[in-house]
This record gives sequence, C-alpha cells and structure tokens, in this order.
Amino acid sequence: MSFSKLDREMIVREAVALLNEDGLGGVSLRKVAGRLDVSVSSLYWHVKDKDALYGLMAGSIFQACLDAIPQSGHWRQWLHEFGVALWNAQTSVRDARQLIAVTRPEPGMSEIALEKILGPLRSLGLPDDEARTAQRSVQALVTGWTTLWSARPGTAASDKDSFIVALDVLIDGWAAHLAAR
Repeated sequence: MSFSKLDREMIVREAVALLNEDGLGGVSLRKVAGRLDVSVSSLYWHVKDKDALYGLMAGSIFQACLDAIPQSGHWRQWLHEFGVALWNAQTSVRDARQLIAVTRPEPGMSEIALEKILGPLRSLGLPDDEARTAQRSVQALVTGWTTLWSARPGTAASDKDSFIVALDVLIDGWAAHLAAR
C-alpha cells in the first residue's frame, strides 16, 4: 500500500480486525503495519504509539455503538438501546472489556464522547446531571455483566435476556428517581 493512501481510519479498522482475530495481546503496531503492507514508521505519522492506537480502537468501537442506536422518542428508550449496543459490542468484539480497561482516551476525546451521549438524552428531556450518571450506570452494568458472562462461555443468549431485564429495571429506577424529585 502506498503511504499516501494510509490514514487513521484505515489503521484503526485493521487494528480492530486484528483484535477480533488475535485478541488484545496480538495487537501491535508492527502487526498492523504488516497487514497494511507499510513500515511501522509510516504508522507513527498517524498514531503516536500503542496506547494511542488502543484509544482509537476503543473510540471506534464506542462510536459504532452510538451509531447503532435507532431514533428514539424517549430517553428511556435511548438508554435501553445504548445498553443493548454496548452489550452487543462487548460480547462480539474479542477482548473488548480488556481494551476498555487498559485504554486512556486522548485529551478531549472523553468530552466529545460524553456530548454524543448527553446531546440526545438532553433533547429527549433528561437533564445533563442525571443523563451523565444514568449513562455511566448503564455502561457499568454492561461492562460488569459482560465480564461475568465472559467467565462462562456459551451462555450469551440466556445472559442477554437476563441482562435486558436488569437493564430495564435500572432504567425504570432512573425514571422513578426523577419522578420522585
């Protein structure tokens, strides 16, 4: 591949493909460069180091989750779809939970991601403070549940049903909390 055709999106896409094939331990700049048929130094023009690559990979997976959320008419529905999208990513992308655990986002990226969450919730009537905490509680539920699920391979289908019940109970709790205020 020509260096001039190389870009961050292409690097991240290839790194996520490598993650799915070899797991987090198998992702390196050298392997990504090899798959793209470029030198490692060419990657450094686009990605500072392995930690930055991990951050870009996590950001790409998270953005795909946000993109998977259908148009919602209520903040409860949006949070539900957000939780399901996160579940799907964390159970279908190999080592997604480990990637989340080791990733430190680039400066400013957390704020951008948070606004992509708060914006829709705000427009659906959920105040920012509650929206921020509610989305974090959904993310914590998903990551905790998928971590437990990963210890028992082969149970994803039944666990997803149970997870959705727990997700809806959590969201109902937020609705009750807001109604009591």
